[in-house]
Amino acid sequence: MADKIFWNKKYSGFIWHLLFTSVFIGLSLLVPHFMEGVSGDLKHSFLRLVFGIAILIAASKLYGRKPSDILSFKGSGRALIYGAGMTLFFLYIVVRVIAYAVAQVIAGIGVIVGLTKGILILYEIVRQVTTVFHEEINYRFLMLGGLKHTKNNIWLRLIYIFVSSVLFGLLHCISAWSAITFLKFSAMGVGLAVMFVLSDNIVIPMVIHLLYNLVFHISVFVDWNINPVYIFTGRAFEAALIIMVIISLVMLVIVSRRGKSSLVTE
Repeated sequence: MADKIFWNKKYSGFIWHLLFTSVFIGLSLLVPHFMEGVSGDLKHSFLRLVFGIAILIAASKLYGRKPSDILSFKGSGRALIYGAGMTLFFLYIVVRVIAYAVAQVIAGIGVIVGLTKGILILYEIVRQVTTVFHEEINYRFLMLGGLKHTKNNIWLRLIYIFVSSVLFGLLHCISAWSAITFLKFSAMGVGLAVMFVLSDNIVIPMVIHLLYNLVFHISVFVDWNINPVYIFTGRAFEAALIIMVIISLVMLVIVSRRGKSSLVTE
C-alpha cells in the first residue's frame, strides 16, 4: 500500500512535494527562534539547501535517475527554444534594466543604497542560489517528472503544469495573501514548467530563475530616478507576463502535437 502511495512514478511526486513543503514551511516558521547569533538569511539559505538536497535524493529514487543526470546540461538548447516564452521574458527583463541604466545616465545616475559586499554575497547570491535550487527541484522536477511515466498527452501536461504553477504561486503568498503576487508567480511557474516539460532539462530553468531573481533583488537597492523610460517599462511588466504565458502554452501545444518533447512516455 505504501509503495502505491509513495513510489508510484505517475503521481507520487505530488505526495512527496506536499510532505516536503509542509515540513519546510513549518521549519521556516520555527527557524528564527533557533540558532541565535546566526543571520536569518543564512538560516533560511541552509534550510533551503538541506531540503533541496533531500528532495533531489527522493526524486532520484522515485524516478530512477542519478542526481548527476538530473542536474545535467543535456537538452539546454531545447530548453531555451521550447521554453521560448520564459526565454523571451527574461530578455525583456534584461532590456528593461539596460533601458533603466541608459535613462539614468541621461537623467542622472541613481544611487545604490545599502548594498554592501556582505549583503551582495550572503543575502543575494547565497540566498538566491539556494532558493532557486530548492524551488526548481521541488516545484518543477519532483512534481512534473511523473509525466514521463503517464500517457503524457497535452491534457495531462496542462493539468500537471497548472497544479505545479498554482502551488508555486501560493508559496509566495504564505506570509500575506496578494492576488497580484499569486498571479505573477503562477504565471512564471507556467513558463518555467513548460521549459522543463518540453526539454527534460531542469538546469536551464534554474539558471533563468536565478538570473531573474538576482536582477530583480539587486535592482531594489538602486534609488532609480523616475523618468518616462522607467514608467513605460514598468507598466509593460504585466503585459510581458501575459505574453510569456501565451507563448509558453502555444509552444506546449505545438511541440506536444509534433511529439518532439524530450519528456517522452516510458
